[in-house]
Amino acid sequence: MAHFAKIDAYNTVTWVVVVSDEDEHRGEELLNGMGFTGKWVQTSYNGNFRGKFAAIGDTYDEINDVFVSPQS
Repeated sequence: MAHFAKIDAYNTVTWVVVVSDEDEHRGEELLNGMGFTGKWVQTSYNGNFRGKFAAIGDTYDEINDVFVSPQS
């Protein structure tokens, strides 16, 4: 299964959903077409890309193409 994170206007992750492997290549298009409009970025459950698996509250760093946990 493929995972996609919804990114708000402040580049904050607000939601993470699962998309079938068959639809992975068009995840953002599929989600927007189902009425879940917005910016969706694929995330890796195993952390194989984009630094880490996106969690709600994380920030998406567009320049470095990674998800970043909030600082405590």
